[in-house]
Formats: sequence, structure tokens, C-alpha cells
Amino acid sequence: MRGTVSVPLALLLVLSSCNTVSNPARLNAAGTAATARANAYDHLAAPGRETTVPRQKINPAQSQTRTDDTAKISIATQSPPKNTDPLLQNISEYDMVRIQAEAKHVYAKLWPVFAERSRYVRSRILPIIKQLHAPASLDILPIVESGYNPYALSSAGAMGLWQLMPGTARMLGMRAPHGINARRDVERATKGAVRYLLAMKARFGNWPLAFAAYHRGPGNIARALRRHPWQPSDGLDRLPVPMITRTYVRSILGLVALLQRGVWRFPDPWPMRALTLQAPVDINLLIQATGISRNDLFRFNPGLDHSQYLNSPVTLYAPDKMHARMLASASEAVPAHIRIRIRSGDNLWTLARRYHTTLHHLKQMNPRLGRLLRPGRSLRVPARRFYAAYPSPNPLLAKGRRIRYRIRGGDNLWNIAKRFGTTPRAIARANSLRQTSMLHPGDRLWILVRIRPS
Repeated sequence: MRGTVSVPLALLLVLSSCNTVSNPARLNAAGTAATARANAYDHLAAPGRETTVPRQKINPAQSQTRTDDTAKISIATQSPPKNTDPLLQNISEYDMVRIQAEAKHVYAKLWPVFAERSRYVRSRILPIIKQLHAPASLDILPIVESGYNPYALSSAGAMGLWQLMPGTARMLGMRAPHGINARRDVERATKGAVRYLLAMKARFGNWPLAFAAYHRGPGNIARALRRHPWQPSDGLDRLPVPMITRTYVRSILGLVALLQRGVWRFPDPWPMRALTLQAPVDINLLIQATGISRNDLFRFNPGLDHSQYLNSPVTLYAPDKMHARMLASASEAVPAHIRIRIRSGDNLWTLARRYHTTLHHLKQMNPRLGRLLRPGRSLRVPARRFYAAYPSPNPLLAKGRRIRYRIRGGDNLWNIAKRFGTTPRAIARANSLRQTSMLHPGDRLWILVRIRPS
């Protein structure tokens, strides 16, 4: 339980033995019993520590077995497991006990779910961590950040396994081709996040401060350290950060300690293979042809914005068994129909001519189509002129989730709308504002999150 400090068993036994020595009645007990009790405690004292057994009244019948009333007994205890993980370097055993108890309290019920999610992507994370010469246990960070959900989206706009903000992703140079989201993409997000963590470690000198900087920002941590310098030997309770950041750091270190000591473990991840398909590709058709679960394929490939890639090749990751089926069915993934956006001035006759079809065929493909075409609506047409197509989105992207957003310095309706895949008009309408209204840092807005393709 959080905040509970357990007194070490060795300390209790030392206190008990002191009480025994100070009691005159007990000093008259048989010498053999005292010797046996001392021997029983041999493994519980500090390594190398020597204890002198006080002079006792010896029973004459036992005088031949005891040649000296005073004996020095070397009492050694089992030392606690060493913190071999670099993330736990210089963390005291007192802190280790507490952070493990806290992590167990918070994650005991969640661990099986989060660990199972990790199987979809962890085989692609571990080689990147190794390639960048970072500690392997950094793969625990997505547990705390996102619960190993690459589609996670925070109310501040952070996204992906590593919960990177848009500005941080730009600063790290994370770029992806059209139709791929770099913050959700496993390889790009992992490289960016691990490089950032290594930079924070090099700047602040230890991993607890590196994690604090990842959570709160390096500028805030640098200012706090100027007022209150800190090292891991000072104790995690004295980390000069707000409680939410301190809890974040303790959670990471607690989980690392539990894994190091074998209390919990990650299940083996599914090994992945990449398959690059040339455009045009309809992933929905590929799923139908292979019999693969639709959700599974998009869990293996969270960086996809669309389920159709009509103008550019796409690389898909899948386990070995799925990979063979996908390769055999690739020719069946060419779409026969696409969706387009109706533009102002469009009518059925011009659209039929543009896509080399007939009015009758257009109506067959769009049975609910009325006489009047409304600009902005989508229409199904034969698969031609792919550049004008409106590809269907990734089905696992967040749709219609309502959040409460806290306005920060530099925010305006346009950049907030862009971050959450909505429009300034929709935000203004939901909050009874004008689109030209001034926003004040600290105020809050209701936003209906609709993450559109990046």
C-alpha cells in the first residue's frame, strides 16, 4: 500500500535480542539455549558485523561444554538484491521497498492487460533500444505512459505509446510519409522517445531526473534544481518536482524493480515481418482475402491513418503466419471502388463522365443518393483518378470522444482544432464562443475529439 513503511525483520530481531540481554531473569537461562538462539540469528545481521555475547551465569553441569564465558559470534545477514539495472543506480533499499509496494498497488490488476498489449509491438521496440545503446528496461515506460496502447490520446494532445506532444515530435525531427502518423508509428516514436530520454540523462546525470524531465519538461526541472539540487542518494521523497511528476517517476522505477526481481515479467512478443505493398492497396480487401482479424492488423500497424493507400506504397507488419497469407493475397487487395468528396458545382452527370461510368452505375453504388449533391459528403465511384479519392480511415482511430481541455499559453482555436482533428467552428459552437474570441491560459474548453488522418 502506498505510504506504508515496513520495519525490516533484521531490525526487529536485533531489538528483540537487546531486550533479552537486558533482562536478568533471562540471563539465568541455559547457555546452550542462548548459543542456539544466537546461531539461529547468524544470517540476519549486517554483513561482517560482530556481536559480543555478555557474561552469563553458567550451570556447573555445562561448564565442560563452555570453556569461555565470553564469545564473539560473527553475525551475517543475506544482503538485499543488488540494483543491477542502470535505471535503479544509487536508489536506496528503503526507496526500493516503497516504490515496489506502490507499483504493485497501482498496477496489480492492470499488469495482465498491459502486458498482453505489449505483444503486438514490443518485438519492434527492443531492437531500437538496443541499437541506440539505451537500457533495455526502458521498454517499461509505455506501461506508465499509455498502458501499451499506441492509440492512446491524452487531454493535452499527447499521442501514441510514448505520449509525445506535437511540438516535441517536430523538435525531434519525427517525419513520416503522407498517411502515416509519426507519433503512433512504433519505430519512429520509439526512436524519438529513446533519443530524447538519453539526451535528458546526459543533461541531468541520472535516470530519475531524466524521467522527470520527460514528464514535466527539461526547463522546469533545470529551474527546480537551481533552487534545490538533488541526487538519487537524497531519496525519491525529496525529488524537487510536483507530486504528479514524483509519482510518475516512482511508478517507472517501481515497475523496473519488480521486473528486475522477477515478481512480474513481460510475455514473449510476437516476432514481426514487414511486407511492402505497392499502390493502390485496400487493406479492408486484404483482410477479407486472408481472414485476418481487422482489429489485429491495425493493432500491429498503429501508425496507419487510412485503410486504403491509393497513391503511395504502404508497409505492413504482421506475425509470420499472417505474413505468408498476406503475401499470397496481395493481388486481391486492389480496390474496385473508391470514395471521393463532393465539391461545390458537382452533379451526377459530370461525376459519371469524370469517372468513366454511367448515372445508373453511380446510383447502384450509392443507393441512398438523392437528386441534390451536398458539398463535403462522400460518394462511391469506380477506382480511377486516385489522387482525388478520399480514403477510408483507420477504424481504430478515436472518434467522437469528448474531453475537457485546459488552455495553455500560445493556444488558439485553430491550433487546438488541428491537434484534436476537429474545426475551430465546432469548438466555438460547443463552448458558446465566437471564432474570434480571445482565449485565456487556464480556461477550459469542451472538445469533441475526432482524430483525422494526419
